[in-house]
Amino acid sequence: MTKPRRGGSIGLSLARAALALPAVLAVLAALAMPAALATPASAQSPERVSFSGLFYLAYENGRESGEVYNQFIVNRAYFTTRADVLPRLTARLTLDTSRDMEGDGEGDMKIRIKYAYARYDLGNAGPLTGLAVEGGITHTAWLAFEEQINRYRMRGPMFLERSGMFNSADFGLTLTGGLGESLPEEYQREVSSAFAARYGSFSLGLHNGGGYHAIEWNDNKVLQGRITLRPLPNPLPGLQVSGLAMSGKGNQPGPLDQIPDWRVLAAMASYQHRRGALSVQYTQGEGNQKGTWREPEMPHLATEFSGYSVFGEQRLGPRSAWRLVAGHDRLERTPGSSNRSFRRTHAGIGYDLGSENILLLDFARRSWDEPSFLDDYRMQVVLQVKW
Repeated sequence: MTKPRRGGSIGLSLARAALALPAVLAVLAALAMPAALATPASAQSPERVSFSGLFYLAYENGRESGEVYNQFIVNRAYFTTRADVLPRLTARLTLDTSRDMEGDGEGDMKIRIKYAYARYDLGNAGPLTGLAVEGGITHTAWLAFEEQINRYRMRGPMFLERSGMFNSADFGLTLTGGLGESLPEEYQREVSSAFAARYGSFSLGLHNGGGYHAIEWNDNKVLQGRITLRPLPNPLPGLQVSGLAMSGKGNQPGPLDQIPDWRVLAAMASYQHRRGALSVQYTQGEGNQKGTWREPEMPHLATEFSGYSVFGEQRLGPRSAWRLVAGHDRLERTPGSSNRSFRRTHAGIGYDLGSENILLLDFARRSWDEPSFLDDYRMQVVLQVKW
């Protein structure tokens, strides 16, 4: 007898919303097309190429899955090339290096492509501003936005990615844009210039679903969308309220009716100011990107989850380079799965050497609900090098 599903109504609503996304994409593209066609082909500008890099260099001491470690590592190293191809067409290629933990190359630093996309600027369409479409290995809907509020990806992935729900890039199409004109230059200079439209921003995507470093094991496509609103753009431009919806199948082989669902709903309230940021988010859904969160006795059924995350950054003065960083995560999953429910708390102190080159001392502990699991803990000193 199939057990009752608590998330059935949520899943149905998500599915209906997801099915509407292709139509929304088409409408928005059609609205913006006149602006896109306004630039004649003869108005081509010379090609311009730029390069940038981002490294996370760390020393770690801790315990995970009962194993103690003590090591110097290069957590990640990104090298990005950007090119202005045509007046409205740009391209990006980002190489991502990480340590190979298995196979003949165990211990080597391997290189893979994180982003490889063409971006076409569609211009404005009424209240929708800065419309652009990416095709290739593109940003997914959520993490590119969240990482502009929580700027400490150097200490580890964001809550939803770190918990195993999805990652930041995938093969597919992504449409992004803003709501209204840009915020004043003073706000962009002193607080944030990312996603800086006055009334909010959005991102819509259609992707393979496996992520940028996995083979797609089925022909299902994942639909996802983020909407962000600034409820008080004049008195409190740093206050934003965001929602995320994702719907698809886990990245497993086989007939689609035998593959567990993958659905995510998330909401976040955030506030950015000159001296820091604060965010609170809640999520619920079923399944994960890999398709491994499933019922042991009924592997075609995804396990359900819910959780929340709180993050804060506070600089120790108007012009101080010192900052305090702290956060707390909670994830609950239905019983019977290999990755159980947990709580994670982290805190650190950092120093900005200039131009977002940051040295951070960070402590983190994860406690599992399963009594037989040992707590994981980590102390790290990490240097973010950005150029």
